[in-house]
Amino acid sequence: MPRNPELTKQLIIEKALPIFNTKGYAAASLSDITSATGITKGAIYGNFKNKDEVASAAFEKGVSIVTGQIAKQVSFEKTAPRKLMAMIEYYGKYINNPPIPGGCPILNSSIQADDNHPFLRSRIIRSIALIKDSLAKIITRGILEKQIKKDVDAEEFAVFFYATIEGAISLSRIEGDGRSYDFVKNYLEKRIDEISI
Repeated sequence: MPRNPELTKQLIIEKALPIFNTKGYAAASLSDITSATGITKGAIYGNFKNKDEVASAAFEKGVSIVTGQIAKQVSFEKTAPRKLMAMIEYYGKYINNPPIPGGCPILNSSIQADDNHPFLRSRIIRSIALIKDSLAKIITRGILEKQIKKDVDAEEFAVFFYATIEGAISLSRIEGDGRSYDFVKNYLEKRIDEISI
């Protein structure tokens, strides 16, 4: 176990992330985390108040990994339409090779984000809002730079785009192949071509 408290905390988060993301909040236990980290329950409680706090930190870490990778891929592109296409490409690879075991932390956690887990639900809502806002900014900038038609509603397109991709990821993972995602990918690429100048 690391002697540095911050390193210990980071180790707990890193090992807890795939546990919560594959098992889900309800099924994941502190015993799973102690087994994965080699850290006692007492040491875990020395860094976190409770299981909710560990789950929240793990969720935040998972979202930061995914959004960081998306931001990096998008940053290579010069135009708004190409940035949107880059996101489609990223998620297409993501289905069979997710950066976190279990896949999308937002999608996985959303299934359990009901009234019994308000701490988790609020974080999911905030993460979704940030992603939709980032998409809307890409589209708005594309309109201002005359890359996207001016009659496109940035917020509406952002919601449609994100919801469609998340739905396609869910279907493809359940079905065990990328066929549904490929259909959605083709459809979204056509929509991007239609709104592009």
